[in-house]
Amino acid sequence: MTIEAGHPYGTVRLGAVVIAVSFAALVLLGASGPAVASSSASGSGSGSASTIVAEARAAMARAGSVSAHGTGTTTLPGVGRATLTETDYAGTTSGSQMVSMTSPDAGPASLPSATTVDVSGDVYVNANSPFWTATVGMGPTPAARIAGQWVRIPAGSPVHVSAAADLTMPSLIHDMFHAKRYHRAAVLTVDGVRVVAVTYQNTGNDSGPVTCDLALGGSHLPVFVTIGGLSLHLGSWGRTQPLAAPAGAVPLPNLNPSAASGLPVVA
Repeated sequence: MTIEAGHPYGTVRLGAVVIAVSFAALVLLGASGPAVASSSASGSGSGSASTIVAEARAAMARAGSVSAHGTGTTTLPGVGRATLTETDYAGTTSGSQMVSMTSPDAGPASLPSATTVDVSGDVYVNANSPFWTATVGMGPTPAARIAGQWVRIPAGSPVHVSAAADLTMPSLIHDMFHAKRYHRAAVLTVDGVRVVAVTYQNTGNDSGPVTCDLALGGSHLPVFVTIGGLSLHLGSWGRTQPLAAPAGAVPLPNLNPSAASGLPVVA
């Protein structure tokens, strides 16, 4: 879920491909799976913030998959303010992410956009030229050559880890709740669900201040989360989306790791 290049949920992230990554997990995708329980169900959320987060982590692992959609804003060099839109799916071993950006001061073709797919550890990206130049420091010529094509990111690539971030449930759980202290905040209703807001300072891939709204009833599955300025609605828990390796993917051109760069953090 970084939104940073080189990381769901910072700058342009490859991998979640990110324009977080966490590029970065939302009107929800498709029919829903197991419903988030209402506040009348068991689990009142009366425990400490750390206890509620632990229960949420366990519930996410049991659900195995989630769909998400959200937006954030960032400032792009030479462009100004831009809106980032991200749509995600994270399964047990596979996942996908679609990231696009719009700005009143630039045409859509001049801003980064990408779709990333993780199929059992094999990562594929289909992106435009601005994405490749902004996130991994690729030159205009090689970026234009692979723009609009499916590109396979090999495991040994310097951007593989960030490209794969948050695309599977284990990675999403790890990056979404990566803090030493959690604090309870307000009780409110979000997306029709009674939730308790938990705030914390994340570290790792999705570093920065986080507010996560966890359902008061049932097993405290996340309903809404804001990380680094990217706000995401989560739902369709447990509903699996089949993913297959894209046909005809080309290998990622050799990269100079020191040339990689990222867009400003979404805020």
